[in-house]
Amino acid sequence: MQKIKSKIFVLSVLFSANLFAQEDLLSLVDQKDDGPRKVYATFKTTKIGNAQSIETVKNKHLDFKISHRFGNITDANQKNPINYSGQNFFGFDNASDIRFSFDYGLTENITLGIGRSRMKHIIDGNIKWKILQQTSDFRMPISLALFSSTGYSHDPMKSIYGNIVKDFKSNELHRFNFFNQLIIACKINDMISMELLPSYMYRNYIIESINSKNNAADQNGFFTLGIGGRIKISKRASIVGDYYYNFAKYYQNNSSVFMPLSLGYEVETGGHVFTLLFTNAPGLIENNFIPYTSDTWTKGQVKFGFCISRTFAL
Repeated sequence: MQKIKSKIFVLSVLFSANLFAQEDLLSLVDQKDDGPRKVYATFKTTKIGNAQSIETVKNKHLDFKISHRFGNITDANQKNPINYSGQNFFGFDNASDIRFSFDYGLTENITLGIGRSRMKHIIDGNIKWKILQQTSDFRMPISLALFSSTGYSHDPMKSIYGNIVKDFKSNELHRFNFFNQLIIACKINDMISMELLPSYMYRNYIIESINSKNNAADQNGFFTLGIGGRIKISKRASIVGDYYYNFAKYYQNNSSVFMPLSLGYEVETGGHVFTLLFTNAPGLIENNFIPYTSDTWTKGQVKFGFCISRTFAL
């Protein structure tokens, strides 16, 4: 009997020691989890609507996008806007831009991209580098990235120079344009994400144009500021939008060029992300839609567009 009690006592001690050991290990795990964690999935894909998002493509993954931008759904400038809409099937007969693009995750924080746009026949190469990443405790309240794009237009030279009186030699460098941007993003909570996008646009060659309301001339380089956001309405669906404001005087109160605004609906289905957009911007990349948006929401000059994104692991 005494031997049995001794065995029970020994087993009890071992069991208690095991419990204390497990509790010690769990406490260590809990202490580790208490540290700041990085915030992920601020946005679903690498773009919001027109604007870039803070997101980069995963390391050794390839993101293939097909983007379409159609013509105006309606246009108050037309003599009969209703007939105009019907004859052009609400803009579907008049594609303003189509783009195919590939973005590759060189690392978790660096993405290299290449694409081709129908508008102005631009081939562009770009890089996005995420420098800072937000933490869940807001000790690092933002995520920060740099985005840079170089575009090359292979339009015929006569299209690039337009109808000007040309008294100089053609220059291949006139085909290039450049866009540089700082992406400042914050995932405020599980439902709301916001971005601020200070940017600089530069075109090597522009056709001289004057804003008749303030006599300001268009210029090769100018600053622009974008804002963007996402509101989740379900686990897989969100409302997205973005807007750019150009600071150059030429774009202020101009009746022929306007600030680009987009509003859209984004849904994730398996490995695809579909973005359905309404915007006044005809182009699909910053090199096109920031300086060349010639339509306005106030006259119903809104275009439907969509983007299909598919990511492959390589």
